[in-house]
Amino acid sequence: MNTLYIVSTPIGNLEDITFRAVRILKEVSLILAEDTRHSRVLLEHYGIPTKMESYHDFNKEQVTPKYIEYLKKDGDIALVSDAGTPGIADPAFNLVRACRVEHIPVRAVPGANALLTALVASGFATDRFRFENFSPKKSAQREHLLQKLKNDGNSTLIFYASPHNLVKFLSEIKKVYGEVNVALMRELTKKFEEHLIGTPTELLEHYKQRTPKGEFVLLIDKVENEK
Repeated sequence: MNTLYIVSTPIGNLEDITFRAVRILKEVSLILAEDTRHSRVLLEHYGIPTKMESYHDFNKEQVTPKYIEYLKKDGDIALVSDAGTPGIADPAFNLVRACRVEHIPVRAVPGANALLTALVASGFATDRFRFENFSPKKSAQREHLLQKLKNDGNSTLIFYASPHNLVKFLSEIKKVYGEVNVALMRELTKKFEEHLIGTPTELLEHYKQRTPKGEFVLLIDKVENEK
């Protein structure tokens, strides 16, 4: 039976892809991408002529059965996200789960990942960490989540953060955690990569002078709960 390959792609710098990933993207019959226009840049850079089709949050339910049949009858498929490792904050999980139900082989091709890249560069504790994806959109929900996470255990916390609510999120972190160490990692692996590490007060002061731009990985250093 044919195989679904979950292929990690660069999160910014096109050099951050493995030899194996390039080979598989050339060898499979079909590549599924969140945004084919975005992935086309990568494919053209490495001379990969493989046909692409879209697989994203808005069509995953409709087209998953089609690609299960493709895997059964037509050939191998590689699934890529816009950046990084598929299945992290994107719809890859749906196709992987459907393949497992149908006993279709799934193989992951490891590579770049934004949350791990940020974590290992932050200097924060790596022995135990928790990824929470994007924070809730409403302030009360974010505060409730932060309080729950504080009470649940001692882990470095990792979020993907939008620039639109970043300042409010920092204020809520200050309210719940106090002056804990926070890292903001922006434009990872790109020319203007930026690491900001400080207390919520220091970071809020930084953003009084400028508007947050780009997507962030936000980390909260592990806090030892009181005994």
